[in-house]
Amino acid sequence: MGGFVLDAYAARSCPVKTFHTFDPTVAKPEEPIDESLRELFQGGSDFRDEVLARLVETPGAVDLRGLHAAGASWEEREEACLAAMAARAPVVVGGVLPLDLDGHRSGRPDALVRGADTAAGTPGYHPLKVKPYRVREKQMGATTLSWSPLEDVGRRAVLPDQRYRVYREGALLELAHHWRLLESCGFASGEPVAAVVGDDRGPDGAPAATWVDLSHKFIRTYSRTAGHKLRSAFERYDHEHRFRVHVAEEAAARTGVDDPPPVVRPIRVKECEWCSWWQVCRPRIDDDDLSLRLSKAPLDVRELQTLLSLGLSTVAQLAEADVDALLPRYLPHTGHRDRAEQRLRQAATRARMLARGVELERVSVDAIGVPRSAVEVDLDIETSDDGTVYLWGALLTVDGESSYHEFSRFEAGGGCREVQLAEQFADWLAGVVSRHPEALVFHYSDYETVHLRRLAERSGSGVLLAACDLIHDHFVDLFSFVRDNFVGVDGLGLKIVATRGAGFAWRDEEPGGLASQTWFAEAVAGGTAEQRDAARRRVLQYNEDDVRATLAVRRWLTGLDEAGA
Repeated sequence: MGGFVLDAYAARSCPVKTFHTFDPTVAKPEEPIDESLRELFQGGSDFRDEVLARLVETPGAVDLRGLHAAGASWEEREEACLAAMAARAPVVVGGVLPLDLDGHRSGRPDALVRGADTAAGTPGYHPLKVKPYRVREKQMGATTLSWSPLEDVGRRAVLPDQRYRVYREGALLELAHHWRLLESCGFASGEPVAAVVGDDRGPDGAPAATWVDLSHKFIRTYSRTAGHKLRSAFERYDHEHRFRVHVAEEAAARTGVDDPPPVVRPIRVKECEWCSWWQVCRPRIDDDDLSLRLSKAPLDVRELQTLLSLGLSTVAQLAEADVDALLPRYLPHTGHRDRAEQRLRQAATRARMLARGVELERVSVDAIGVPRSAVEVDLDIETSDDGTVYLWGALLTVDGESSYHEFSRFEAGGGCREVQLAEQFADWLAGVVSRHPEALVFHYSDYETVHLRRLAERSGSGVLLAACDLIHDHFVDLFSFVRDNFVGVDGLGLKIVATRGAGFAWRDEEPGGLASQTWFAEAVAGGTAEQRDAARRRVLQYNEDDVRATLAVRRWLTGLDEAGA
């Protein structure tokens, strides 16, 4: 089979999708398969447009985005991109690279940035991708990354004490794909670096490009033959791309008559939630399949495949299995995961719970020991789809009497207004602690403290920095007590523990963080004042129920200790 191409998302996506795409015996879904659409729908579209608009302001930049809307063919767009690079444009936005039929690649990088010439003396370019998330994290002493301002994206400088977030590997695989395309058409720069413009800032506080060496070995991988090993983005991409080429070739050879078993089998992963191939995969998965039923803190694909090779594919089979007997055959194949034994034991525990119809189970015998105080605050925040905190909700309980306090701003945009809102909450909290030094602030997981510290660090606000100082002595993460003492077959989220353990009920029929983001959008941009007011009330009621649920969980845990005393 020749002449087929895979896009930049194939190497980072589920190979079962590639198999279905090229299998002529499988009916194709009506929805288009384009992973980039999901990122755009999740708030990335406006961010991407903003970044690209700033890049095209570079003197001499070439903007090719309008060709597609004007009806230009793929070949015409290729020619325009090649002409721009041949003319040594400093930046090319929205270009289409020539197909690499030998390498089975097609690609449309967000932008191309002029770099060092190729060995042949032709203009060299680096690919650039825009992503609506952060791609960097702190690492003292690190010097492997560089950065550049969007206004002068070709001018790079070392970015000290920062490293690339390895779990954002997918963006690097896309960039490596585009690099291979640049190589195939003779325009790859002599220096193998590529840029990601994420939700990160340069030293000057402005949005910036993060430059990564695609040949640098820093991605920790595991294989049965080599064990743990650091590999580069190029090595990771080449391996994944070759496998998907093999999958596509095997799929294309199918006729529907005496075909061998598929080279890949459907396993439910996170990606299935938005994949339009799910309607094809779901009927092929057993209703009791481990990947389907153990959906919270699930085993990954390699762990599941290892169990399958050992004859275990369903919850019923794992529930009856002797884990101690499995481990000598299981662990040599799952060394890519830290705590592989603990993860298998946890999966087996959940399988047994499912088999017995138990949803939440205590696994400890000692006292749970949640601290209590005469003055308590239960805290919960709400964020919009771009991560902006628009609501700080607090339930103040003094000597058993509770009152709800909210600090909200139902309007689009963040920036300084997000900081000002956080300061209003921090002022209120400081007053509570000043009057009641014994006060404790309860939250469920570190979501609230992470955002508080982020806003304090970004703004330098004295009020927020003072609130951060309270975290060590006054804040209590309730989730840590639940996590250490319980196992939940569907995880240990607040909704699950509060309803199945503490017996709490939300007033809204569809409570959830993602739903609240939709309500926020309607509260901001609803068609009528009545719709906006109703959405605002719904969000506030949901948030109040969240903090009351936290209080209910605390009282339930305290009651368990008292009953066992």
